[in-house]
Amino acid sequence: MNQNVRKLTEGAMMAAIAGVLLLINRQTAGLLEGMLLFLFPLPMVFYSARYGMKNSWIVFAAICFLAFFLGTPQSFFYVLSESLIGIIYGSGVYRKTETRKLLLITIVMAVFVDVATMIVFARFFGYDIAAEMQEYKTIAGQVFTSAGIDQPASVMTDQFIRTIFIVSAILTGVLEGYITHFFSRLMLKRFRVPLPPSTSLLEYYPPKWTGYVAIAGTIMYFYAMTHTIENEVTAGLMEGAGMVGMFYLIFYGMIAAMLMIRIMLPRIRAFSLMLISLALLMISSIVLAVVGFLYITTDFHGKLVKGEMFHASKNR
Repeated sequence: MNQNVRKLTEGAMMAAIAGVLLLINRQTAGLLEGMLLFLFPLPMVFYSARYGMKNSWIVFAAICFLAFFLGTPQSFFYVLSESLIGIIYGSGVYRKTETRKLLLITIVMAVFVDVATMIVFARFFGYDIAAEMQEYKTIAGQVFTSAGIDQPASVMTDQFIRTIFIVSAILTGVLEGYITHFFSRLMLKRFRVPLPPSTSLLEYYPPKWTGYVAIAGTIMYFYAMTHTIENEVTAGLMEGAGMVGMFYLIFYGMIAAMLMIRIMLPRIRAFSLMLISLALLMISSIVLAVVGFLYITTDFHGKLVKGEMFHASKNR
């Protein structure tokens, strides 16, 4: 088949797939955009990974045209932003960009889209953040009352709830970016598109300075929660940075825990490994945060990978 004809055919197929997704989303009252948002970038990931960014804009315009006529204003915004993420990711694969850099770009864009979505929906689509905050207060109050616990004043402030909303949008964006990366690689491998080599999550070692920044944010968070700060902007920044830092340390604490379990029990299945890690998270997130800090800032990771830590304990 002629190369130009192949481009047109595959471009039409990707636009048709996007149109089917839009129709399913409309018939299911927004189910896809609410729970399966990672599906929307995939058509553009496939096309731009095969033909590059320059040849992908026409297909992108066709998909946006379909979204304008087949979707709602909300779904049009989602399709526009997610298809743009798909172009960036796919063209990175086309240029053989390093996987780690490509994942980081995808996560940053997904976070931006999630935060922007919350702002755009609040301003243009009638999403009432104040009503959501009030509902959160009501639910939290009922939980504390049923448990017989006094409501902490710091948890019930508007500033704290607003910070939770922003942090949750950021963390949701991180998760969506990683899921998009995972399913994109799965799809491209299935269609035998050449991919740059990837690094296992258990073998990835973050820069040490991120651990110190995360622990500093965590300290600021606990300080903001236990002291009265008159400036609301400063208090919000301290709480938000602290939440992100805490989750960052817990994340790498879980990676360290999974790595230790895999070394001690090499035949353990992935599902069992995940269940044990989640159980550790439920038992003590503070301990996991401390382990995550040590994992990032010391040679804890290297000793685990080389097995030196367990050899030293056996010799004793």
